Amino acid sequence: MDTAHSILRSARHFFAGTFLSRVSGMARDIAMAFCFGSSPEIAAFMVSYRLANLFRRLLGEGNLQAGFVPQFESFKAESRERAVRFYREVSFSLGIVLLCLIAVLEGILWGCLYWAGSSDCVELAMWMVPGLFFICLSALNSSLLQCEKKYFLPAASPVAFNFVWIIAALLVWHLPKAEAVRWLSIAMTGAFGAQWVATATAGKRWLGQNRGKVSLFSEDWKKLLKPLSLGIIGIGAVQFNSALDAIFARIADAEGPAFLWYAIRIEQLPLALFGIALSGALLPPLARAIKSEDLNLYRQLLHSSLRQSAALMLVCTFGILALGGVGINLLYGHGDFSASDVQSTLYCLWAYGLGLVPSVFVLLLAAGFYAQKSYRKPTFSALFSVAVHIGLNALFVFAFNLGAVSIALSTSLSAILNVLLLTQGLKQKVGEIFTSDFWSFFFRMALCCAVPAALVYEINSIWNHGEFPRLFSLQAVQCAVLSFIYIFGVLMLAWRLKLDEFSALFRRKRAERSDFVQ
Repeated sequence: MDTAHSILRSARHFFAGTFLSRVSGMARDIAMAFCFGSSPEIAAFMVSYRLANLFRRLLGEGNLQAGFVPQFESFKAESRERAVRFYREVSFSLGIVLLCLIAVLEGILWGCLYWAGSSDCVELAMWMVPGLFFICLSALNSSLLQCEKKYFLPAASPVAFNFVWIIAALLVWHLPKAEAVRWLSIAMTGAFGAQWVATATAGKRWLGQNRGKVSLFSEDWKKLLKPLSLGIIGIGAVQFNSALDAIFARIADAEGPAFLWYAIRIEQLPLALFGIALSGALLPPLARAIKSEDLNLYRQLLHSSLRQSAALMLVCTFGILALGGVGINLLYGHGDFSASDVQSTLYCLWAYGLGLVPSVFVLLLAAGFYAQKSYRKPTFSALFSVAVHIGLNALFVFAFNLGAVSIALSTSLSAILNVLLLTQGLKQKVGEIFTSDFWSFFFRMALCCAVPAALVYEINSIWNHGEFPRLFSLQAVQCAVLSFIYIFGVLMLAWRLKLDEFSALFRRKRAERSDFVQ
């Protein structure tokens, strides 16, 4: 039976896999910072990576999962054979679409390169595009495994991707930077392929030896087109906006894209570990609750997930504000990454951190719509938020001259707007989302985090005197001591204020017994 605690249990499995993935991703970013610093060549690579991955976001990951999971759960409720057939039809049909799309994209990029004469970003993107075939099919395999309550491997599969990336970076870093980033771009397709192999092997075990006839572009495939098309519009706008972010950052500062890259990698760590884990574990149970017409269970699962995510993200948000500087210095403050680079990255991280809580709420509220096979409202909310985000980018960059931090700040503000729009839309369908009890818990949890965060910030200011030490041992000691003070302070205040919702996140055995009793 799906309960709030069963979702937490699934989220823990998701968390474990995502933790390995993010640790490997952090190791990848540390290797990139050490080998290439914030040079203009690596900034061009990062812009190209965003451009090449636009269609990865459109046809894979969250968008594909949002359309595939509710349909798959509906077919599985009828029979396993029907669900397997649906997966295989989607897999083969999507593969053909991806091959055609890659050919078109390569042609467009070649034309841009021909008419522009020379463009590092376009050339690097051409080397990365073929990897879209593997990464989008990997997203489909991950969605299948999540429907079968297999959350660890889908979350951990990017470890293979990051491993190939790290090896490639270490092999080419001694080369001239322009040549190094070209070889690094070529290695991206191999990295995507490694991630696909990891998910395809596990998916094949679940499918068994089913070798029946596959109908390409069948009626079941067409049922997936509506959510995909609406998702493409919304996510396409978001990803187009992401590409514009890199351009705005490049205009504001030649090294701006690098600062944003390193900052958002840290900000996305808690977002992926907790937010994406909860939303990924939440969508299949919500879809099953809608299928069984149990609206009370649907509301209960959504409300509990929002409270749990708020507790975790508030800890991370205030942690970013208090510990961001020592964390960035420990991870990146070596080699070619200077103290001024640490400071510039910190400002971007602070601005991104303000949007951490609303970003998780967007994921969970959107899952509430997707479970009902309702895609229009999330799409239009995303479009409106993107339009506001672009306007804020222009205002902060050109009018206020805030530099690269402009993009991070406008990202957080647009996430808050997106939450307001989704909340209003979902309220009309299922009733009040954020109740007075929720806000009471929210502000008490914020107090538990704010007090130790302020204390840690003051200790850090006295300890460092505004400087970032370059000695690794001192960096590690500072990060460990200050992190302990902050976490201990949060736990003690949560205990004193009797925030049972927060402590319940860690009471695994008792929660599972409670599920059984229910």
